[in-house]
Amino acid sequence: MASSKDWKEREVAATILVEASKKKPREIVAEMILWAGHTDPNVRRAASEGLRDVARKTPELVLPVIAKLKADRDLYVKKSVANVLRNAGNYHPEYVLKICEEWAQGGNSHTAWIIKDGLRKLRAKHPEEVETIVAFANQRAT
Repeated sequence: MASSKDWKEREVAATILVEASKKKPREIVAEMILWAGHTDPNVRRAASEGLRDVARKTPELVLPVIAKLKADRDLYVKKSVANVLRNAGNYHPEYVLKICEEWAQGGNSHTAWIIKDGLRKLRAKHPEEVETIVAFANQRAT
């Protein structure tokens, strides 16, 4: 379902993963690490999108998955990784800021896009930190 051309089926796949991850987060994350390396961007997106609930509760568990996707070229995947960062940032802002600060040093334009979009809601409560991270990511991006 995650590789379907029909977006509705892909959303069902992500929803199933979210529900399964509530009961077996470590097992689902382990599988999503594999999916994050898939050639199909729809499968890669499902790898991050299906971890929304885990990201809210224990963002360190999803880090291996989103770290694999942090430089993805596909906009569909980038939007999903940014969404996971926003979800985690609602509950663990300091952790998300720290991860984005580390990622900003990589100098990748795709990662810079994810950082900017992923931190946009944290800008209200952490304006200086977000501005510094985003500016650094954009400056380093190639």
